[in-house]
Amino acid sequence: MTSELDLLKQLREITGAGVMDCKKYLKKSNNNVNDAVKLMRSEEGIKADKKSSRIAAEGVVYFYTNDDKSIMIEINSETDFVARSDDFILYVKECCEKILQTDYTDFESMMQDENKLHLDEIEEHKKSAIAKLGENIVIRRFNVFSDKLNCVVGYTHNNKIGAVVILEKNDALLGKDICMQIVASNPISIDEKTIDESVLLNEKEIYKAELDKIDKKEDIKRNILEGKIKKFISDNTLLDQPFIKDNSTTLRKLLVDNTIISFHRFQLGEGLEKKNEDFAKEVYSQINN
Repeated sequence: MTSELDLLKQLREITGAGVMDCKKYLKKSNNNVNDAVKLMRSEEGIKADKKSSRIAAEGVVYFYTNDDKSIMIEINSETDFVARSDDFILYVKECCEKILQTDYTDFESMMQDENKLHLDEIEEHKKSAIAKLGENIVIRRFNVFSDKLNCVVGYTHNNKIGAVVILEKNDALLGKDICMQIVASNPISIDEKTIDESVLLNEKEIYKAELDKIDKKEDIKRNILEGKIKKFISDNTLLDQPFIKDNSTTLRKLLVDNTIISFHRFQLGEGLEKKNEDFAKEVYSQINN
């Protein structure tokens, strides 16, 4: 006959709940572990729903890959303490695995899933994590990438900021360097051709307004404006930014036999009020250590 202590250990291993909660639900279920799990999830799910109204602005940016697909995801928690815990990271990894088993390509496609079968499973998994960790959890965004056609490389810096680059040819080392460049320098496009025209027009208007205050000839102002726009492009395009490992060169010069198809960058809490962190300095120091 299984002892009460063994049942308690078994329930804790399954649910990760505290000792007192496990004792309470074992008592309610007449020491039936399966019934205790169901009851706990049912009642703790209600508690999880109440926690879901609380603001979650911490968390992680995580990159995960399986045999043929990769995912970059941002999942938020309420505190950095929980975000750094092994249980939270395990939940994030399991969440990635569940998403990669579906046909979802991003967060929007998951929300538009009419079948709801996979979505319900992911939501239930999240509710269990909320009950276990005691904080609200939000799956904020993700992108899924197929590894079958191109080279997909991902990199995360301290689980706070991440990048994914898709290369035409397989080169994992170069891919990681490019990802570190993206993390540190935050480019807005691959090159000048792919910059949104509205962004350039906005920059020109700002520079023109500044130059209108200067008493100089129009041709001089025009030259200054052209120089400022060129500097803006070189500072903000991935191929023309100074390379983080060697400021005397650029990725355009290094990418001789390969092509960047696309890139993606997630920074934890983008759009939320958070403290500023100098990721460029952190990545640069990591390179030199």
